[in-house]
Amino acid sequence: MALRSYTLLGTTDGNSQPGRRDSTRPAGSIITISVDGRTARFKLTDDRLYDGTFVADPLDRFL
Repeated sequence: MALRSYTLLGTTDGNSQPGRRDSTRPAGSIITISVDGRTARFKLTDDRLYDGTFVADPLDRFL
């Protein structure tokens, strides 16, 4: 599998930029990362954004 860059929708990094992760896992895979000290799951997709990265849709929402 090729390395892909994913934008984690609904997240930002320390510079107020969209959160990003690289992965070789295929679309449809679920990844787990820490967001603001909480564990969050994202589903990797084949959908591309304007910047060429792929979309990682959040599966967990915190209220």
